[in-house]
Amino acid sequence: MSCKRQNLNPPEWDPPAPSTVYIKIKNIPYETFKTRLNEGLVTTELDQIRYRLEKRIYSCGICSKCVNGYCVITNRKVEPGWICKSFVPKEEFIYIDARPGSEISPEFRYLSETGIRKNCLEGESPEEGGQKSAESLYEEGVNLYRQGRLRLALEAFDTILSGNLQHFPALFHKGNTLLKLKRYEEALETFESASRINPDHPGLWTNIGFVLVKLERFKQALEAFERSISLNPVQKNAWDGKDIVLVRIRQCEEELKESEKALERNPEAARIWFEKGKLHLRLGELEKSREAFEKALEGKIENAEAWNLRGKVLFEIGSEKEALHAFEKATRQKPDFPEAWYEKGRVFLKLGNPKGAENAFKIAANLWESKGFKAQAEMARSKIKKPGFGEK
Repeated sequence: MSCKRQNLNPPEWDPPAPSTVYIKIKNIPYETFKTRLNEGLVTTELDQIRYRLEKRIYSCGICSKCVNGYCVITNRKVEPGWICKSFVPKEEFIYIDARPGSEISPEFRYLSETGIRKNCLEGESPEEGGQKSAESLYEEGVNLYRQGRLRLALEAFDTILSGNLQHFPALFHKGNTLLKLKRYEEALETFESASRINPDHPGLWTNIGFVLVKLERFKQALEAFERSISLNPVQKNAWDGKDIVLVRIRQCEEELKESEKALERNPEAARIWFEKGKLHLRLGELEKSREAFEKALEGKIENAEAWNLRGKVLFEIGSEKEALHAFEKATRQKPDFPEAWYEKGRVFLKLGNPKGAENAFKIAANLWESKGFKAQAEMARSKIKKPGFGEK
């Protein structure tokens, strides 16, 4: 009996793991949590939960199991500052401000997949109405994101950003939404905009890392994960991402060694030079990548993909006119090559030719649509819809 009583009386401070709290709040299976974790979609909320536990913001006093000062699990009177493994916050305290005293905490709730009820904003004074309309729309967007209605969520975040480009939470969630929609280039652009506003947000750098992995820019991904870890060393997502990308980098380096051995036997092999160029590009070695693609094109001029990748490298290093020439070569050799048309549109924009850009983006969108790649088609069309498109 005494053993049983001891089990029912946990230590005064025996908190659950942040992941346990997250799973209980979301009411999801562990496997769903693992999937979200691997996709980099829960880092922000886990960080907030961890902070609330460490600072004892989460405690028996706001636990859903605590009724009139008694714990319904242990059937004993508890102190507000205690906590046990069964803790689940009451709904109204789930998103309690986690960083009191922080100058950014009143504005930014980093709720990567959650929001508060819209009716929480009812009854506000007229003076606050204009201020809170963006907040209300933001919460609506987050709720749509939670429900998987990603395109509607994206519209909500875009509406907020049309009035305030500095709204960090909307940028953060827009990036997450684009990531889920597999519109990786746009997600990266959005996260980069967010990083210029708040460069010290660890969850943001974790998500940047995962986008860069998707784009096969492994060295840059490694830098993003390392930056995230330097800002918050207890992020499992960032450590997992770093492990993944280190494996990819090692694979690239091993494949490079093999390609160099193959080139010793056959120095003019265009295909090997082409593959070598792709490996250097994944490792962020742009000059070596450019040289390899040039060697590949010496041996085999009719290689639209090589021209396209060479153009991407040239665009990255700031040689826009040479990049445009490369993309034109790619689209002449392969007119139904949507990636090359899309990149061509980006170069036209950079060179101040909005008409050429619009035409290229439309062709890319139509080609992607015809091939069944709707996300990419939306990405191309979104370029034309951006505010200020075509203005000189």
